[in-house]
Parts: sequence; structure tokens; C-alpha cells
Amino acid sequence: MTGPEKKTDEARQGVTGTGTRYVFAISTVAAVVALFAIAFVFFGAPDMGLDDAQSGADATPPYEMPEETPDWQEPAPVQNPASPSAP
Repeated sequence: MTGPEKKTDEARQGVTGTGTRYVFAISTVAAVVALFAIAFVFFGAPDMGLDDAQSGADATPPYEMPEETPDWQEPAPVQNPASPSAP
């Protein structure tokens, strides 16, 4: 099959050399930066838990120990509603 033959540049249907890849890369980076800036304005800086970090033996537990309570406690007095409590 013989027919007209074209060179590669002539057969291409697009125009080359316009820097499309650079425009795409720069606009993608700009969009990501804009989204992070908008999120920062609305939600503030991210809290990554750095304030709660523990370091070695100086660390305190994340909870407080309860105060000492006795093993037994006196039961609450029970009042019988049927018996009058007249003095």
C-alpha cells in the first residue's frame, strides 16, 4: 500500500513547543497551594499532637490518678416511707 507519506512533524495534529507541560505543572502546584491556604484560613494550623508528646522518664501519664478512697463505705441510711418519722 503506497500513499502519501508525511514527516512526523507534518503528521502531528497538535502544535508543539508551546510549553503545555509547564503550564499544567505550574497550575497544578498553584491549585494545591491555594487549597492549603484556604484550609488554613478556615480551619487554622493543623494540630499534630506535638504538644502532647512525652519525652522519656519525665513524661506524666495522660490521666490523673484518683484520690485514695477506702475499700469500704458506710451505706446510705434507708428511710422506710411506711414508718412515720415523727419526733
